Amino acid sequence: MYGSMFLIGAALALAGGIGLFLPSGSRAVVALALLAGAGVGIAGLAIGSSSFSEGDPTAWWRVFFVSSIAGFATVATGLTLTWRRARTLTRPVP
Repeated sequence: MYGSMFLIGAALALAGGIGLFLPSGSRAVVALALLAGAGVGIAGLAIGSSSFSEGDPTAWWRVFFVSSIAGFATVATGLTLTWRRARTLTRPVP
């Protein structure tokens, strides 16, 4: 559980940090990366829900952890794409 909470908090902190360095017109885009990560995490819980239907608490935490990894990876990918796009859009034309 601690690993999942760390990943969720790290994704939020990373989005906030990246948002500070983006140009003022592109800062709200980090919310889309967070929404995508939350969506992937929730979808992972929905897909993995069949594995903990027997009531095994260990299976629930395993699915939660894997879903948080997938959500974090989605947020990190979205922020990377946002950062690269913002850099190319603000680059001066020679």
